Amino acid sequence: MNINAKYFGSVSYEETDAIHIVNGLIGFEDHTRYLPIPFQEGNDSMISLQCLDDETLSFILMNPFGFFPDYAPILSSQDLYEIGADSMEDVSYYVIGVIKDSIAESTVNLKAPLIVNALNRKAKQVILEQPEYTFRHALGDMNRKED
Repeated sequence: MNINAKYFGSVSYEETDAIHIVNGLIGFEDHTRYLPIPFQEGNDSMISLQCLDDETLSFILMNPFGFFPDYAPILSSQDLYEIGADSMEDVSYYVIGVIKDSIAESTVNLKAPLIVNALNRKAKQVILEQPEYTFRHALGDMNRKED
């Protein structure tokens, strides 16, 4: 199959490459099928999450651990159940980024990561109860130490 991806033009994919997001992303609940396309082959630090039902809809995802090594989201057993994960080792985390001209103005949503079961390609966006994470965490803050 092919899709005209927002950032990549025509992209071939197999249905098994797609991920299914349980209940969709916040604000986009009707869209549940996406194709993750890495910006750099074999590297998941930045990914275009291309909607398969609407070619104009794509999100920039980032692996939070590359930018925030102390990121420690706490999931509920219900979250794991909903994506069919038997353990935390089956889960990959991604955060939605808003990329601006300046890295200091760019933000990521650490409060509501996308969790993906790497084994069955089922995913869910969760809202963490942890108050230290925000919906718009500045990437410019990533190298600053906490006082």
